[in-house]
Amino acid sequence: MTTGQRRIERIGRQLRAELGALIATDLDDPRVGTVTVTHVQVSRDLRHARVFVSGLGNEADRRATIAGLNSARGFLRRQLSQRLSHMARTPELVFDYDTSVETGMRVEKLLSEISDAQDERE
Repeated sequence: MTTGQRRIERIGRQLRAELGALIATDLDDPRVGTVTVTHVQVSRDLRHARVFVSGLGNEADRRATIAGLNSARGFLRRQLSQRLSHMARTPELVFDYDTSVETGMRVEKLLSEISDAQDERE
């Protein structure tokens, strides 16, 4: 891993921590439920950051949460620029729902069903 890649990952971790705190404490949008920032992908030029979140609720709740977060991008970006003043540039934010938790749960359920079926055959 190069120094540049390590720097981008470090910045992604900083953004994830700060955004998690900001969303939990400073964001007052009824569309945004309880969410967790799971991962932040930062572009090589540090101009863009794709923020992945997960949370509870159905598909409509998730869409509303993403819409609320995307509408709060300006506010969140300003707050990040103040909190991370050592950064020369604060990236543009785009929020997206992280489906990896749900995918993992489906895989575990399938594996459990396979195991149960094998136990029944024995």
